[in-house]
Amino acid sequence: MSKLVKLECACSKVKGELTVVKRSFFHVHCLCCDCQEFASYLNNKEMILDQHGGSELFQTYPQYLRITQGHDLIGGVQLQEKGIYRWHTACCNMPIANTLSTATIPFVGISVKLMKFKDEQEKFEVLGPVTVKAFGKYSIGDMPSDAHPRFPLSFMPKVIGFMLKGLLGKRNNPSPFFNGKKTIVKVKTLFDNRV
Repeated sequence: MSKLVKLECACSKVKGELTVVKRSFFHVHCLCCDCQEFASYLNNKEMILDQHGGSELFQTYPQYLRITQGHDLIGGVQLQEKGIYRWHTACCNMPIANTLSTATIPFVGISVKLMKFKDEQEKFEVLGPVTVKAFGKYSIGDMPSDAHPRFPLSFMPKVIGFMLKGLLGKRNNPSPFFNGKKTIVKVKTLFDNRV
C-alpha cells in the first residue's frame, strides 16, 4: 500500500508530491562533505543540516516524485564534473533532491526537509526509521555513535537490488528533472576538477 506525502519549500513557492511505495526506498542520513558543501552553496546550512552536518534523505525512484508548482524555480548544480546532480529551489535555497547525471538510472534522493508531516510520529509511520547513517568521518564535532565512517559495504547488495528493480520496472521515467535525456534546466558545475 502506497502513501502520498506533500512536499513544500520554505517559502511555499515550490510544491510537489511523493508516493511512498513499500520496499521501494531507503531512508538515510548522509554526513558526507559534499552534502555539507551543497548546503554551504545554498547559504542555508542552519535549515538543511543537523548539528553533526548531516542531511536526511529519502531515496526512491524518480517515477514516484512529482513537482506540482514552481517548475520555473528549480535550479541544478553539480559540485564537480561528473558529480551527481543536486536540485534546489531558486526562491528560498532549499534542496529538493539528488539524482545521477543521467536520466537512465532510476534513483532520486529527496530532502526530507521538504516533506510535510503533522508530527514526528507521522513521519516515522510513513518513512520508517533511518536505514543507514553513512560518511560519519565527515561529521561536525564527534561522529554519532550509530554512524558508519564511510558507506558500509554490507549495504551494497540492497542498493544493487534496488537499482535492478528500478531498471527492470523502468521507474526512471517520468522524472521531474529530465525531459527525455535532457535536464529541465542547465546544470551548473561549481568546481572544475580537471588537472
